[in-house]
Amino acid sequence: MADSATAESAIQAALAGNWDDAIHMNLALVRRDSDDINALNRLSYAYIQKGQIPQAKRWLKQVLELDPYNQIAVKNLKKLTTLKQKNIDKLPEKKVSPILFLEEPGKTKIVGCVNLAPIHVLATLSPGQEVYMKAKNHCVEIRNANALYLGALPDDLSFKLIKLLSGGNHYQAIIKGVEKNALTVFVREVARGKRFANQPSFSSTSYVPLSRIETGRNPTPDVTPTGEESEDAGTGESSD
Repeated sequence: MADSATAESAIQAALAGNWDDAIHMNLALVRRDSDDINALNRLSYAYIQKGQIPQAKRWLKQVLELDPYNQIAVKNLKKLTTLKQKNIDKLPEKKVSPILFLEEPGKTKIVGCVNLAPIHVLATLSPGQEVYMKAKNHCVEIRNANALYLGALPDDLSFKLIKLLSGGNHYQAIIKGVEKNALTVFVREVARGKRFANQPSFSSTSYVPLSRIETGRNPTPDVTPTGEESEDAGTGESSD
């Protein structure tokens, strides 16, 4: 298994909650390339899931030797150093149910994020990982459980969702895919506020490719179309 380990197989093992396999595969990848920060971060995460904190710290420190400004490693190491081994229980192994990715017309949408976080942040993410939407004045940001910025939804979709969120709608966001310069999220409507009880959140669930590669937080407004511009979320009526 280790001899045939690839980044994809390591990610799939983690996605399935097979942390022992994930550890073996990522160890094999690190042996091939000791500077593989992606594999090192995945390895430390797998050890955290197993409750093996000393091992997790070891690989986090190696990440920081290669990249002293790696935000994920800095935060995780700081958090782990405040814990005592005797107080750490083995974390429950979670498997992401495929049902989470079932598309429902009007209720789900696959979206390519824009204005992405640096590559070293994206490298720590895995498909199936839950992320969170944070509405700002003019956009909806995607952040991880530690509130670390990952990217943003395109402007037209953000504009609509800000209204829906303010009206009491609730959503779940899960990473669908992640690459060196791309982040795709699966957004699902989980509840509607009274104001939008009869208003679908989305007009389609088609994947929207990025119009350009985003490697950082670019202040230039994004105009990537998402198919949402034909609806007016403020009134619940079509624009035509």
